[in-house]
Amino acid sequence: MPAKSQAHSPNKSWLRITITASETISDPIADFICEQTGGVEQIPVASANAAQEQIVGYLENGPQAPEKLKKITEYLAELACLAPGEGKTRLETDIIPDEDWNKAWKERFKPLPITPHLVIKPTWESYQPGPGEKVIEMDPGMAFGTGHHASTKLALDFIEGLFHGIKTPPKTVLDVGTGTGILAMAAALFGAQEVLAIDNDPEAVVVAEENILRNGLLPIITVQGVALEDIPRQFDLVIANIIHDTLIDLAASLAARLAANGRLILAGILTGPQTDSIRAAYNALGLKHQETRSEGEWSALLFAQP
Repeated sequence: MPAKSQAHSPNKSWLRITITASETISDPIADFICEQTGGVEQIPVASANAAQEQIVGYLENGPQAPEKLKKITEYLAELACLAPGEGKTRLETDIIPDEDWNKAWKERFKPLPITPHLVIKPTWESYQPGPGEKVIEMDPGMAFGTGHHASTKLALDFIEGLFHGIKTPPKTVLDVGTGTGILAMAAALFGAQEVLAIDNDPEAVVVAEENILRNGLLPIITVQGVALEDIPRQFDLVIANIIHDTLIDLAASLAARLAANGRLILAGILTGPQTDSIRAAYNALGLKHQETRSEGEWSALLFAQP
């Protein structure tokens, strides 16, 4: 769903993209579709054979839609060559009016308790937080990271634990590749005194600022498009929910931004060889691996700076 989905016009329509694929490759497909559309929904599909999922995304039915659809088709063809044993992937498209798209998302997106102390809710839903609960208000269709994806949830689990489970919680936080700003906002709500959120995508910077303003967290969180290498200071907690290859490339820079006794949370990593690779790379930099948590095909790792 496009980043500026709040702006509706009577004649606007959406190209709905529905991909049916094996559950074992649905997460990489969902990530790619999310990059193209700004949001994605994954729906389990009953099947007599292997478990399947439908990945649904929406493109504004405008001049850029054919080019983005071409990219999606090419990606699926490439994935079929890389994973020939996963069965046939089916791509379907249809056009729906703007009012139907908006209504459908409002019906599906309800307050979501994403961790024991954190709830994500859309602007149109009311929610009364329970004792100790924090609430982030965020609409779908803004950017990747509404808490539904396993990699985001795993990172949030670690963040919550660091603010509820240790005697000296982090005071300063760096969120690298902030996206919607959800991880930065969670850290601020849980008690961080100062948070810097960065992203190399200018649109993500705008989206994160809008979300942070909506949640009244601008006094605590600063959003910038600055490169990681240009940040001259260190932080008590560094968070990076990106992808394996980028985390390997940024390993030295991320470790260098970690203060003594600081913690590093890494997410967006596939369980298995990718997890082993990340653990080895960051251990080689002198960091101490403390814990790995997994959900489905995704893992997140927690490291400490001695």
